[in-house]
Amino acid sequence: MKKILIMATAMSLLFAVSLTAQPQFGAGVKGGMNLATQTTTGEGEGVAVRQLIGYNGGVYGNLFITDMFGLQAELVVCTRGSDWDDIYYNVKDLLTYLDFPLLFKFQPIKYANIHVGPQFGYLLAAKQEDKDDGEIYDIMDWYNRLDVGLAVGAEANLPFRINFTVRYVIGLVSATNDVEYIDPWRNNFLQFSLGFRLIGDK
Repeated sequence: MKKILIMATAMSLLFAVSLTAQPQFGAGVKGGMNLATQTTTGEGEGVAVRQLIGYNGGVYGNLFITDMFGLQAELVVCTRGSDWDDIYYNVKDLLTYLDFPLLFKFQPIKYANIHVGPQFGYLLAAKQEDKDDGEIYDIMDWYNRLDVGLAVGAEANLPFRINFTVRYVIGLVSATNDVEYIDPWRNNFLQFSLGFRLIGDK
């Protein structure tokens, strides 16, 4: 009798785990605002670089293996760059990337999660605006096509199928090459976005 009770308890636990472990798929659209800048560890550390306001917009899909753990991939058009101001430069570098974040998500409570993972960006356009005369120049040759960063953020799953996300992306590689800038400059940006859940509840 004791063995039967133990087996029944074990089977019940396995059944409960199997129910909670059913994969849950979600997908949606998102968009918002970026606050971007660039940093270097080279001699250009003393250059005054201010934040640049930009935008982000795209789609996402996620797969939760359990109620608490999931993976999310996104395809997002995202601007970044910097607002330079020193004795040599009074310009804005305006960059547009197609970003592909791959995120591990941890959702300890129903309405919120934290996430972290690599982000890969492909440079679509690079322009420089001279703030003195308003001229705009193409500077694609000054930047590497591939940008790699680490994304860390938190997200709230709100009513009416809305998500609100705050995320910071730290540049892991130099965005610039040595065509124009001697020092390696990395992209860093703070991202705010609103999402609409088309499928799923996360």
